[in-house]
Amino acid sequence: MYNSAKQLQRVLTAREIRKTFLDHFTLNHGHKFVRSSPVVPFCDPTVAFVNAGMNQFKSVFLGTAEAPYKRVVNSQKCVRVGGKHNDLSVVGTDGYHHTFFEMLGNWSFGDYFKREACAMALELLRGPYNIDPGRLYVTYFAGDKVLGIQADLECFEIWRSLGFPSSRILPFGCADNFWEMGATGPCGPCTEIHIDHRPDLGSVEQRAKLVNAGRSDLTELWNLVFIQYNRHADGSISQLPAHHVDTGMGFERLTAVLQNKTSNYDTDLFTPIFDGIQQEAKAPVYSGSFPDGANSALLDTSYRILADHARMITACLADGMLPDQNQKLRRVLRKALNISEHVFAHEKLLTQLVPIVVETLGEAYPEMSAKQQAVIDLINHEQEVYKNLRESSSKAFAEVLTEFPNLDDIDLMECPGFVPAYREFQVQRCKFSNNTIPGDFLYKLTDTYGLTEESFLKLAELENMNCDLERYRAEISLAKMKAKGIQKEIEGSPCDLANEQRIGEAQAKLTKRLKPTDNSHKYAYSFDKESDSYQIPPLKTRVQGMLLNDAEVSRTQGSRIQAPSTDLISIVTTASNFYYESGGQQSDGGKILVKNHHQPENPHLLNVVCVKHLNDCVVHVCKLSSPSDAFELAIGDEVELQVDAQQRQLNTCHHTATHLLNAAIRSLFKKVTYQVSSSVTSDQCKLEVGLLGKRIQKTDVQLIEDLINRIICSSTPVNVELLSAAEVLQQNDITMVPGEVYPEQGLRLVNVNSPELHLSSKELCCGTHATNTSELSCFCIVNLKQTNRARFSFTAVAGQAAENVLKTAALLRHRVDLLEKQFQTNKLTNATEGELQTIRHNMLHTDIKLPYAFKMDTLERITEMLKRIKDSSRTTLKEFVDVEMRNLLQEKPLDTHPFILHYITSSALVEEIPLQRATKLCQDRPVLVISMCDSVVKARCCVPANCITEQFNASAWLQSFAETFGGQIAVPKGQNPQAVCNMKGRRVSSNLFEEQLDQAMSKAHSYAKLYL
Repeated sequence: MYNSAKQLQRVLTAREIRKTFLDHFTLNHGHKFVRSSPVVPFCDPTVAFVNAGMNQFKSVFLGTAEAPYKRVVNSQKCVRVGGKHNDLSVVGTDGYHHTFFEMLGNWSFGDYFKREACAMALELLRGPYNIDPGRLYVTYFAGDKVLGIQADLECFEIWRSLGFPSSRILPFGCADNFWEMGATGPCGPCTEIHIDHRPDLGSVEQRAKLVNAGRSDLTELWNLVFIQYNRHADGSISQLPAHHVDTGMGFERLTAVLQNKTSNYDTDLFTPIFDGIQQEAKAPVYSGSFPDGANSALLDTSYRILADHARMITACLADGMLPDQNQKLRRVLRKALNISEHVFAHEKLLTQLVPIVVETLGEAYPEMSAKQQAVIDLINHEQEVYKNLRESSSKAFAEVLTEFPNLDDIDLMECPGFVPAYREFQVQRCKFSNNTIPGDFLYKLTDTYGLTEESFLKLAELENMNCDLERYRAEISLAKMKAKGIQKEIEGSPCDLANEQRIGEAQAKLTKRLKPTDNSHKYAYSFDKESDSYQIPPLKTRVQGMLLNDAEVSRTQGSRIQAPSTDLISIVTTASNFYYESGGQQSDGGKILVKNHHQPENPHLLNVVCVKHLNDCVVHVCKLSSPSDAFELAIGDEVELQVDAQQRQLNTCHHTATHLLNAAIRSLFKKVTYQVSSSVTSDQCKLEVGLLGKRIQKTDVQLIEDLINRIICSSTPVNVELLSAAEVLQQNDITMVPGEVYPEQGLRLVNVNSPELHLSSKELCCGTHATNTSELSCFCIVNLKQTNRARFSFTAVAGQAAENVLKTAALLRHRVDLLEKQFQTNKLTNATEGELQTIRHNMLHTDIKLPYAFKMDTLERITEMLKRIKDSSRTTLKEFVDVEMRNLLQEKPLDTHPFILHYITSSALVEEIPLQRATKLCQDRPVLVISMCDSVVKARCCVPANCITEQFNASAWLQSFAETFGGQIAVPKGQNPQAVCNMKGRRVSSNLFEEQLDQAMSKAHSYAKLYL
């Protein structure tokens, strides 16, 4: 390679090159350094990764956000995987394609323009970087007759004045030298600086012809975009009121130029990683060869792929991106794991490379250093998931995987109905329009094949398709109505789905032309210590739009409204203090007061049954609380909005409790934790989190409760701060939901900080929150469920709801204490034993809320008493099974439950359970029962003759269950295997049993739904 730089005293390191760029603009030209945004798109749902330096300033160019500073400089982390920018299969086969790269850039927001931008760029290249201008060519926009834009001769003259001869200033058209953000919006000409790596190969005139010709020996170095136009929907162009500059220079390519390397992979950005691979794997040294006709260069290509992917994976995981929620990241990670294992014969090689990547990049991006261990933990977790997945692949999945190898990137092989579902998908996809999987087909994936919404979203991402979730959810709602055999009811009145859809469409149409509702009043509330309640001032506002059912009206009267249970009135007001469902929090209830012109002292009351947010308008869906011919309401009338303060108080306490729960889990266990979902209602709050390397036990639940209750007692303030997206991105310690897209402005940061208790909660949230933790009064967890390999779902209550739960627990504890006292004094009667069974059944099978730890302890006490009763021969095994099965069959009649799949909870009480007794009690439908005695799990399955088919029979159904436990199927002597089958006893770990049971029963349930 020809030395593109003049002879330097020494070659700059990559760190020095990056620092020189930033210093040039901050110290010499008054720019403000703004740190790189995460590679997870924060406010932009249109891209999977941040793939350019300008992404975090996109909203500034669009005019939806203020510029943070007039002059900005940074080094932006970027990821490109697939699409027109970077085919994953190309990475490693050449010297310049990467999945992760850095983009150096400087910006002017309405400050300097073309001359200053060009001069600053040339000053840096010619000065600190010491690049010979005799190796540079520059391009400018040649104009476009269709757009009606003249050639950018101003740019041409600027380069001439900076010393470039005309032979090195080259014109190009729109394809190369006109930048556009999208089909409409900001755009403008650009000028590119190209560098000739081999000027010895021809004259200036000859080499100039190779600019923009895709040559590796004459490449673009820096692109300077001048954003001065706005493209309209009709294709026309107009001048923007303010002109901006956006420049970008690929850091890896610049480093190769300044270090005199022909390949980016030969720079010190990659060589330390290559050294690490060689030392850890004891592999031959990287030699820099590339594939050609005679040489596949497998080893060196694998070196490059693994080094590149290690950088990309580290950057993504450190920024909070999760493989479980981004299939492209998972694909890259699994490719890296495969190369580590199959090329370098070192399973743990990828995790060994993370500290080396952090060493090379951590100074520029401190979040990588801070999250190094978390990155390693996530990779180890993904490796375990991938390994288990490959080991458990069924024969059917192996066959479909051979046909469609890209399916290896998604975790759907555990779903028993996936293989036939995917085959049907491939058959039907040609019928799908707009590259969208229709809602009715999605419903079929759920109903027929057992796929969940999460499952087909993964499938859609893999296939680069969209999902019609709105229609899918409508189909689900309709199916629920049919299953109940009744039409959906709104507080007792029938309302069919078609009518609901018509009303919804009418609401959307109405709100499109109305002014936005001022909804800031929903945050206007205060806590009154004397009454121990929230004060929400009523809000007087005016009606700006109205529907009677699905018809738009300007006025409505009582005589037009039927009995209040049938007609719905949708009211859009200019302002509202009602909270609409968002951020996982349910909407408010309440009333709207309408003036009664005949009796002013008795206003008409409208019950608000639903609150919606459509087209920036708040829609209050109401019904008249009592019929009245005197009722009148017209557009422009003043109404008074009254929020149900009691419901809001419970919602508010539960939302703050959810944040405290999230923070407590992170604080106590110091493990990789990420939020999967949350929901907040007046009844309870739910939080599902991913938690790597930690299995939550009963004692952990008590630790969490204790910490949160101490926070409540400490009366810690709950502070809310309004921030812009730009301000949020400059902070490190904010907990965000992976994959969530946030608005640019008006972000609410909810902060609870207690250094004394080592707990800090900082979350972006639009919900309503307590003003002080003391307002929650108390907190308890009422349920804990492991939902996945490393996911836990918590259900909790706070405030009045928690106080009610604790009162219930106190009453139950008192009763069980009395029963235990009777037991200890040998005063037990058959009635006492029956009561113990009833209490146990209700605790396990009803919705009664109890503190989780108390519930587990109490069940243990009752179980122990029942065991000892059994030991004293007061009851028989037959009675244990009888009671449970008869209760079950009573709760699940044949017309709504065509099959029975049940774990016999009383099996934990005894050494052995007669499963044949359980199946004999259920002869009218297929039944599969499971027991677990003394850490041995068994199962039995019976299918009536009229239900047996080739695909559905006792043997096949039980096999779908037994796979999870690795259990063996056996046929009782002399029996028909299609009618009756047993799973031989299989010893299991008590810690893993609940998770394995859930998984096995889920598979068996899906199988029965699919084939019965």
